[in-house]
Amino acid sequence: MQQPATLASKRKYYLDIARVIAIVSISLNHAVNRSYQNYNGQMAEFYSIPLWSTLIKTVISVFSRIGVPLFLMITGVLILNKKMETQEDIKKFYKHNLLSMFITTEIWYVIIYWYLVLFGSSNNILETKGIAGAIGGMFETMLFQNQVTFGSMWYMPMILCLYTTLPFVVMVKDKLTGSKLSAVVFLPAIILYLNNMVLPAVNAFLRMHDLPVFSSELREIDLFSTYYLYILVGYFVGKGLLEKWKLWLVAGLAALTFAVCCGVQLYAYSQPYDYLVAYSFPLLPICAGLIFELVRRGAHRLKAVEKPVTYLSRIAFGIYFVHIMIMTALNEKGISKLLNYAAWEPAVKMIFLEAVSIAGSIVLIWLLSKIKPLKKYLFLIK
Repeated sequence: MQQPATLASKRKYYLDIARVIAIVSISLNHAVNRSYQNYNGQMAEFYSIPLWSTLIKTVISVFSRIGVPLFLMITGVLILNKKMETQEDIKKFYKHNLLSMFITTEIWYVIIYWYLVLFGSSNNILETKGIAGAIGGMFETMLFQNQVTFGSMWYMPMILCLYTTLPFVVMVKDKLTGSKLSAVVFLPAIILYLNNMVLPAVNAFLRMHDLPVFSSELREIDLFSTYYLYILVGYFVGKGLLEKWKLWLVAGLAALTFAVCCGVQLYAYSQPYDYLVAYSFPLLPICAGLIFELVRRGAHRLKAVEKPVTYLSRIAFGIYFVHIMIMTALNEKGISKLLNYAAWEPAVKMIFLEAVSIAGSIVLIWLLSKIKPLKKYLFLIK
């Protein structure tokens, strides 16, 4: 997640708003997945809960997939506009952006690892491997091998790897700017979009109806990360790609694409084949890009809440790490039994997990960030 402090003195308020929406979206993803059946048993739940609850599940599930694209689009605006002309520029980027994020990530890998080892109800590393084995497991986790961590931490190795190559994308972009040949840069992006977004969606539909699927020999690893598509969308939207479009058109298309995503997800819930509208869904970059444009245009309308929005934006990276620990603790067997979640409506549980984990994160970060080393290294607040 792009750290807000990189905005320095020329802070773009619309990016702060986008960042707050993104962290709410991501935390809702973790809440909805702990309250509803989203990864397996979708059809069984579809026929066992009221339609209104399924509709809430559908809308929140789709909205919860907007957060990561927004964070990547913010990265596109901030990083692809950096000066990257010399070896020194790359070294500076690696030192101030990549290294600082890597250090914070490693600190949280250690914290999360020992939380799971000591308090995780399904972890038995100490019993089976002893303290020496547990310490060895910690170093493996830090080295991105055989990791014992939260599933939500998938984002960190992904964004760290992207950061290693972003300077070279900036160089290519700057070299081709203004050239009639600049359009050729879209060729690999188009291939990636068709092969790794459109084709998987088509195959998912075919599987739902027990039809033969396509098998492509084109691989993402032979091109570049699919997540780069979101970074590129963010960069071009930030450059005003859609600024000539009428507001009603942008808003209408954003609503339409979001509604289609929800419709696909609702239909998928009713099918035996478990399927989620996720980051590889072909409409998601379009929907998220349109929402990003709406935020860019409408940020000035929210000036009255600029102070709290800016603060939440600055601590969003910290919220990403802290909220999942609180939410996981709330979902442990002991607390689940104490609170008797089984008797709750799933939507109520989702709201409870979201509210408590976000509020708790804000309080903890506010208290701990008073200690400067924690503020700098634990939460990456500058």
